[in-house]
Amino acid sequence: MKVLWLTNTFLPERYGSVFDLRESGGWMSTLMAALKDQTGLELSVASARPAKQIETYITNGIRCFVVPCGKRENAGDQRNALLDCCKVIDQVRPDLVHVHGTERFYGLLGARRLISCPVAISLQGLLGPCSEWYHYFGNRRLLDIIRMHRLLEIPLLRGHWYSFWDIRNKARREREIIQGNRFFMGRTAWDRAYSDSLNPHANYYPVGELLREPFWKKRWTLTKARRHRIIFTNAGHPRKGPEIILDAVSLLKQGYPSIQLCIAGGISRRSGYGRYLRNRMAPFGDTIIELGPLNAEEMAQELIKSHVFVSPSFIDNSPNAVCEAQLIGMPVISTYTGGVPSLIEEGRTGLFFPTGDAAMLAARLTEVFNEDALAVCLGAKSHDVARLRHDPDAVVKQLVSAYESVMQIHSGTSCLGKDQQ
Repeated sequence: MKVLWLTNTFLPERYGSVFDLRESGGWMSTLMAALKDQTGLELSVASARPAKQIETYITNGIRCFVVPCGKRENAGDQRNALLDCCKVIDQVRPDLVHVHGTERFYGLLGARRLISCPVAISLQGLLGPCSEWYHYFGNRRLLDIIRMHRLLEIPLLRGHWYSFWDIRNKARREREIIQGNRFFMGRTAWDRAYSDSLNPHANYYPVGELLREPFWKKRWTLTKARRHRIIFTNAGHPRKGPEIILDAVSLLKQGYPSIQLCIAGGISRRSGYGRYLRNRMAPFGDTIIELGPLNAEEMAQELIKSHVFVSPSFIDNSPNAVCEAQLIGMPVISTYTGGVPSLIEEGRTGLFFPTGDAAMLAARLTEVFNEDALAVCLGAKSHDVARLRHDPDAVVKQLVSAYESVMQIHSGTSCLGKDQQ
């Protein structure tokens, strides 16, 4: 079986140490390696990026393509990129095209019948729910949203105000993609419910996700962790709820003078939102530690040094950071939102709190800080569940089974359809 992947991000190997494993999408390299080792699939990969023409390169024996597309993905860029994708497909002649995510334009190949081979789409982050005002900006006031921007950002079409309207436009494209395709793969009850609401007659296949190797090798223990050390990732977006965790830490600081909040991932020093967030962080002093961008090995090491992992997002499907913390075997506290309830069972493999509720987050953190038996039990059981959920053999089997089912259902044999927009 010949399969062509269309991905949102490049493999880290494309640009070597420039991207390292700090670039998102490292889990796809893990999945690709597992497929290559365990199956007879002939795999190719393509991704869109600003370039002058279609480029081809080989990485780890896999043929990869760069499809030219501007950063803004306007109508002209999208039209030309779709035509170039058709050229790549005509060259590869795959039996099946696997689109990773609905965030970009690739799914239009199937929705607009530009190709005749089957298209299967993995549901990752869903733009429709993320484009809702409350989910995007959280519970921030209008004045706070204004403060998130520098004066030059709005006329230069930068900052979160512009990004909000951009994602709303892309959410309309996502709706076309989901309504116009037939085969979907997902990981949570929530992404299935969302896709079913737009396309109830589509075929849905549960397919898990592989996690990177360092998270399998490390194991959290309370005796080695620094007490009252909280770790959190992705503070660069209001949807991820960084202000909520700051408010919770503020509530706990008097009762736990040694409390520490470690933030993994970059916070911009130039953007309006980065400046806004740093102003919010300034009164905390040494209580907050910025870890910066981390590769998988570094992130795993920081997890085992921490007391608890927190995900305060206003909306999420299946956040890898939560899955990685569970696999490490540490206690996790998260908002009850999106697909996260498919990952966590309340009181058994983690603790929930309502979105935007800093007081309740503080209360849940207090439970973990004060009850060592609870923290250890949550971590042990979440490790057991995550180990089964992300088992490489099981995930590869699920994916190959989905490919085979799509091929059986699909009746087309010719791989390139008419050029139509």
